Amino acid sequence: MQDWIYTLNPNKDTFDGELSDKETVRHLAHEHPELELWLSRRNRMYPGDRLWFFFSQPEAAVAAVAEVDNEPHEDPGDPDFAYRVDVTLLPEPTDLLYGDPVSRDELELGQVRSVQKVKPGALKVLLERAGL
Repeated sequence: MQDWIYTLNPNKDTFDGELSDKETVRHLAHEHPELELWLSRRNRMYPGDRLWFFFSQPEAAVAAVAEVDNEPHEDPGDPDFAYRVDVTLLPEPTDLLYGDPVSRDELELGQVRSVQKVKPGALKVLLERAGL
């Protein structure tokens, strides 16, 4: 199992026209937890991997988590984001992270990329805060 940081910019990224802020993602976790997310390149994700949602604004922190349902698949119709991955948001862990997000400093992030692996030291904090 791999753990990944998936970065969202609430001022730029949307889910079917809805802002991708912490409140929207928390709502989706309870009402419509299955999402298809874009990837700029194929990452070696597998079913059961976790995606930790890092919100870049207004507070840079992880405040939601999902589980990968299928390996990423190609979307030839979108040359900018040629790959998609299906995930399911985890409601209870997302609620816990929403109430007590994991800050950028705690994640040991240097340069923030759209998708990157979680560092071992940060994983312990993420799992603890998410109740996993």
